[in-house]
Amino acid sequence: MRHESVRASHPARTAAETTAVLIAAIYLGSGRLAHFDAALAGYCGATLVACYATAYQVAAFWHRRPSAFYGRALVTAARHPRQLARVLRAAGRDMAAQRFIARRSRLRWLAHMSLAWGTLLGFAVTLPLVWGWLHFESAGDHSYRVVFASLPVGHFATDGASGWLVFHALHLAGIAVVVGATYFLAVRFRLRRQPGVTDRFHLAPVLLLLAIALTGLALPIAASLGQPWFRLAALVHEATVITLLVSLPYGKLVHLFIRPLHLGAQLVRAMSTEFAICRCCAAPLAPAEQLRGVETMLTAQGFRFAGHQQLCPACRRRQLATVHSHLLGAQFQPQPAMRRVPFRQAA
Repeated sequence: MRHESVRASHPARTAAETTAVLIAAIYLGSGRLAHFDAALAGYCGATLVACYATAYQVAAFWHRRPSAFYGRALVTAARHPRQLARVLRAAGRDMAAQRFIARRSRLRWLAHMSLAWGTLLGFAVTLPLVWGWLHFESAGDHSYRVVFASLPVGHFATDGASGWLVFHALHLAGIAVVVGATYFLAVRFRLRRQPGVTDRFHLAPVLLLLAIALTGLALPIAASLGQPWFRLAALVHEATVITLLVSLPYGKLVHLFIRPLHLGAQLVRAMSTEFAICRCCAAPLAPAEQLRGVETMLTAQGFRFAGHQQLCPACRRRQLATVHSHLLGAQFQPQPAMRRVPFRQAA
């Protein structure tokens, strides 16, 4: 019992430590709050809540024995140049370029890249501003100095290409998110009759991202209409952003922090020598140690599969069809030719 309570405390401790580090980083990175914008305090509070909840959820997932197996492989790879190079190549291929989506559909890949990188660019710009890490100082009549964590990191002219990109980075990110989110909403609407396509789990994150992008793009328009309209638009935009941040660890977007484990899975498959095999057809299943971790976790949760985990997916489906055949007196899968019932006899 004590061992289980200690294991359960790991995610809470990790979440608390991560949030404490972020608070300290905000305090120091903003010049002891000298550059912290009080108007953005609501956003900042939401990021702290999201930090604790996300760190808790991710730590709980990574601490599970099957997940930790792949996590340890990633940590070990950092100490071996050849394995590290393999992981970095896989990260560039599967996480940065997301080529596994391109194999399914080029259009889907472009939409996902637009949605993913637009969202990441938006966070990369807004979070340093919200935390007070990033601010701009005048360096002349037509130039600004970029200051990050109280250190000058560059400057740009307001009438140059760099200045245009700085001032319009969030607009570009918003447009990219609108394009990607609209595509996925249109696809799900077209396939809405299929089960699970329009579930809240799938639709809510896309709708939230679309709402954030549209309300953000509407801010300049609202500002041109007058201060009351701008305050209303800013309030709606802040509400959508805070909703996304608070719900981040409990929705589909948390896969951003879980996806790196796939790199560990690829590394283990490439480096492992002991693989479990299907007891029925002898097809390779998974690394034996990882499979034992899954079985141990499921057993601890009270599941009893009677060796079901030792079967490959095809054999599991075949076994299920066989059981249904016996229970219902119907044939759900092809039988060998010698065992087939003649058509006239069956009639």
